[in-house]
Amino acid sequence: MKHIIVAGMVGGVILFLWGAIAWMVLPLHDSALKTITNEEAVIAAMKSGMNAKAVYTFPAMPRPEGTPAEQDAAREAWMKKYEAGPTGMVIFDPDGTSPMMPTQMVVGLINSILAAMIAAWLLSRSTAAGSGYIARVSFCGALGIFASLVTHTVNWNWMGYPLDYTTGLIADSVVGWVLAGLGIGKVIPGTAT
Repeated sequence: MKHIIVAGMVGGVILFLWGAIAWMVLPLHDSALKTITNEEAVIAAMKSGMNAKAVYTFPAMPRPEGTPAEQDAAREAWMKKYEAGPTGMVIFDPDGTSPMMPTQMVVGLINSILAAMIAAWLLSRSTAAGSGYIARVSFCGALGIFASLVTHTVNWNWMGYPLDYTTGLIADSVVGWVLAGLGIGKVIPGTAT
């Protein structure tokens, strides 16, 4: 168990530092993040229609209200609006906050450590644990691929995330987990438990 905790701490710190570098230093995500033209007017319009911290989608899917015929008509009107566009999703906070609060950094580090501990635990129970160092690092890299498939490609497919944003997140995840695997694989050698 001690190996898993230490590996989680080492891998988590590496993962956290990679995230900081990927988002703040490298241009990995720059091409996917766009600015809003006429930002003040758009924000004013959003504030008039969105009053709570939430995820808003448009066009809004109709609620199952009214007669079956009215529901069918509402769904058909929604489909036409959706097909004509624009469509989107906005993560909105009307109150705002600091862009990098210390609590966010602490929570981010704890999240990375916990994820790396789970990776170390999974690795210690896999056949890769008894294999060479490259196999242990590859196991962690595969976890980055797995995480990308169950999050980033799902959001690309179902939520309409742009492809360049999605590929940036996938690259970020896979590289981050390979780098974390370099540390985790050193601490979980051979047949560690």
